[in-house]
Amino acid sequence: MASICGEDNSYSTTYMKRRMLEHYGNSIIITELNGKSNVVTFRSRAHAILHNYYHRQNKNDSESEKLAIIKTAGKLILNDIKDMEENAEIYPSANDMSTEGNRKYVPPSLVTLLQQLIDQKDPERIIIAISQAIVQAAIPRSIICPLQLGLGVQLHHQFGSRILIETLNSLGFCSSYQEVQKYEKCAAYTQGNAVDRNNVEQYVQFVADNIDHNTATIDGHNTFHGMGIIATFTPKDNKRRVVPRIQVTNEELVKIGKINIKYYKQNDNVLENVKFEKLLDIDCEDPIPGNFEFLVKITRPLRPMTPSWSGIMQTVQKGEHPGESKVHFLPMIDMNPSDMSCIYSTLTYVAQQARLMNIDPVITFDQPLFWKAMTIITNKPDSSELKRAVIRLGAFHMEMSFLGCIGKIMENSGLSELLSTVYAPNTVCHMLSGKAVQRAIRGHFLASDALDQLIMEKTFPELMETQYTDENNNHAETGRSNDEVYSPEQRKLVTIFESVLEQKIDQRLLVTEDNVNLKEMVDKVESTKHTLKSSRTAKLWLQYLEMINLLKQFIAAERIGNWRCHLKSLKNMFPFFAAAGHNLYTKSSYMYLQQMNCLHITHPEVCQAFEKGLHVVRRSNRMWGGLSTDLVIEQVLMRSV
Repeated sequence: MASICGEDNSYSTTYMKRRMLEHYGNSIIITELNGKSNVVTFRSRAHAILHNYYHRQNKNDSESEKLAIIKTAGKLILNDIKDMEENAEIYPSANDMSTEGNRKYVPPSLVTLLQQLIDQKDPERIIIAISQAIVQAAIPRSIICPLQLGLGVQLHHQFGSRILIETLNSLGFCSSYQEVQKYEKCAAYTQGNAVDRNNVEQYVQFVADNIDHNTATIDGHNTFHGMGIIATFTPKDNKRRVVPRIQVTNEELVKIGKINIKYYKQNDNVLENVKFEKLLDIDCEDPIPGNFEFLVKITRPLRPMTPSWSGIMQTVQKGEHPGESKVHFLPMIDMNPSDMSCIYSTLTYVAQQARLMNIDPVITFDQPLFWKAMTIITNKPDSSELKRAVIRLGAFHMEMSFLGCIGKIMENSGLSELLSTVYAPNTVCHMLSGKAVQRAIRGHFLASDALDQLIMEKTFPELMETQYTDENNNHAETGRSNDEVYSPEQRKLVTIFESVLEQKIDQRLLVTEDNVNLKEMVDKVESTKHTLKSSRTAKLWLQYLEMINLLKQFIAAERIGNWRCHLKSLKNMFPFFAAAGHNLYTKSSYMYLQQMNCLHITHPEVCQAFEKGLHVVRRSNRMWGGLSTDLVIEQVLMRSV
């Protein structure tokens, strides 16, 4: 019409569709997709299939009847597949991997057919997977199914094997190798290297650490050793980028995934003249009230099925928190992370991203990188934008150093032999050095529980007459339940403890409950400890208990996001850093704490955010879920490579 009458005199697309609907009514379907031409189809296609079925020959032949039904069902399902609203110009999102998201990629008729064929307890995932494989094979150029693409991307990430992906693709189970590579390029290009904050309520901070990836595991050569950077957003948002299916060249990827290298030249070191100032006392509410900690220790022997310390804290620690966080990967720097130019380039890049979001740059390093970053910033003139940066010392690495202090101070005390009864001797070496963090914490908590029980038995000999129970919580000898073998005093303590776990009693208000004065009992235990200090051996193990309690306070401060308690715990660690000869952490943590104490003056907005618990990152939406920022980069970025 346009070629005959001209653009000005022909019908517009909107007018043409309206006139066709007026004329044909429900006899046609007009499919509309952005960026694609409209498609007009007659509904009579399905009617024609059914008409051919009823006018077939050999109606009385049962075998022919069965084959005709199957063929007709196949044509109807194929017709439904072709009538789907597909768009091969945009890749599926991560939300499409959910059950509801996957369902929109398969017609209900195909799902109904497979439900008749697959009879299992929970066949939903299998049915959706087979359905998407059929749809992808039926219209390969018109649709990209999320499970097909997702499996290909996962296999490529895990194994990097082209032959594996191509083999599964030939069997119809995943996308082709070329499609997977194209998706990864499009996703990287779409994300770019900029940090976007969707709303001003989100708090953003950065983390950088050295990252290693051995690209040739057989001979160990060509190992990548560079600087990895992430940005964390709290709270997270559910907005996801749409990945368009476009052509992306390697040159375009290099351009958007590049951090400009800034070469650093140091003339003088002003940091050498910085003096350590006297640290002020830090007042804060203890995240673990002393009465509740005592209640946990005294009831653990009476209640053998008690959860671990972390499980108890997760149960009782309730309240408001900033919410779950989102982690954003940033480009890596292919340089030695310890190189001053690499650290300088990292700081400059982070400062640029922070300036675009109009926030103060906050970045976390481990101890060696922290000290070099402090050297760079201190030597910069006051006009430099790097002076706005807040450099944090990674709390997870401080925790590792403190675990190493415990192992060093308790060397040759018998602790190694004690832990060897539970862990392998070679593992104990790594636990006491602070490298095997999870095992070390678990082992120290077991040892401290045993020591606390000995102190409780010495302080309250009659009360601590334990009646050990079996796995069914029944008395081992008589078979009676614990309620029948508890003494009245024991039952009161266990009842109070269970009431706290059930949120009936606030752990912070535990003083006198059910005629049990916990404060007096705590004072008796402290008196027993004071008496035991006359023995040098007992004094050493009491100091060990003090270190474990300090470790618990530090972990609790991170898990619940208590900023002031984080600083107070760190200050109390200084004597142990010095005693164990961890001089680098003694120096760096002192400088870090000295700066953080002045944060309310130098960076008031950052200080307010930290006071709200935003100095930690939560990967789960719960109160007892805060993680140190340097631990997050280990769990997310390092694990991913």
